[in-house]
Amino acid sequence: MAIGILIMVALAMAFVLFANFSQKKLLQEKNQRQELQIQHQQELLSGTLMAQEQERRRIAKDLHDEVGSNLNVLHLNLHRLKKTVNASQESTGTFDEISGLIAQTIETTRRISHDLLPPTLESFGLQAALKELSEAYNRAGSVQIHLEFTSQTRIPDPKIEINLFRIVQELVSNSIKHGNAPNIWIQLDVQPGKILLRYRDDGSGFQPEYVKRTGLGLKNLESRISMINGKWKLDSEPGKGIKAEISVISLVEDE
Repeated sequence: MAIGILIMVALAMAFVLFANFSQKKLLQEKNQRQELQIQHQQELLSGTLMAQEQERRRIAKDLHDEVGSNLNVLHLNLHRLKKTVNASQESTGTFDEISGLIAQTIETTRRISHDLLPPTLESFGLQAALKELSEAYNRAGSVQIHLEFTSQTRIPDPKIEINLFRIVQELVSNSIKHGNAPNIWIQLDVQPGKILLRYRDDGSGFQPEYVKRTGLGLKNLESRISMINGKWKLDSEPGKGIKAEISVISLVEDE
C-alpha cells in the first residue's frame, strides 16, 4: 500500500512537472513569436522609412534639375521677350505679373526641394544643416531654437546624419504642434566612437500614457534610432516640457 501511495505521489509530481514544463514551453514559444512579430514590424517600418528617403531624394532631384531649371529658363526668356516687344502699359503689367508668379513658383519649388533633402546636409554635414534649420525657425518667430555643438567634427556616416536630422525635425514639429514651446535647446556632441544628441523644450509637456496612446510620431523616431543602432530616452510631464537624449555608437573620423 505504501509503495502504491509512493507511486501515485511520484506520478502526480511527474504530471505537475510536465504541466509546468509544457506551460513554460508554450510561454517561451509565445514570447518568441511576439519578438519575431515585433522584429518583422520594425523591419517593415525601417524599410518604409528607407523607401521614403529614396523617394524624397528622387523628387528633390527632379524638382531641382528639371522643374527648377525649366522655370529659370522660362523666367529669363520672359524678360528677353519683354525687352523686344513694344509693350503697352497694360501688357507691361501682365509681363510683370507673370514674372512675379514665375519667381514665386521658383522659390516655392526651391523650398520644397530643400525640405525634402537639404543640400546643406549632404554637402556640409549635420551641424550645418541643424544651424540652417534653426535659423529658418528663428526668422519665422514662432519658436527660438538654441544650438550648441561641442565640436565641429563631421559624422562620416550619411545614414546616421540623415536619420538624426529627421529625428530633430520630428521633435521640433511635436514641440511646436503639441507643446506650443517658445524655446527649444539642441546639443550635439560628436566624439570618437560616440554621438550624443540632447533635446529639450519649455512647452506644455505631456503624460507618458498620452504618448503611448497617440503615438506623436514616436514609432518613426524609434525606427530611425533602431536603424542607426542608437538608444534613447524621453522624459516629460505636464507643464515642464520634454527632454530627449539619443546616443549612437559610431566611428568618427578625426578632423
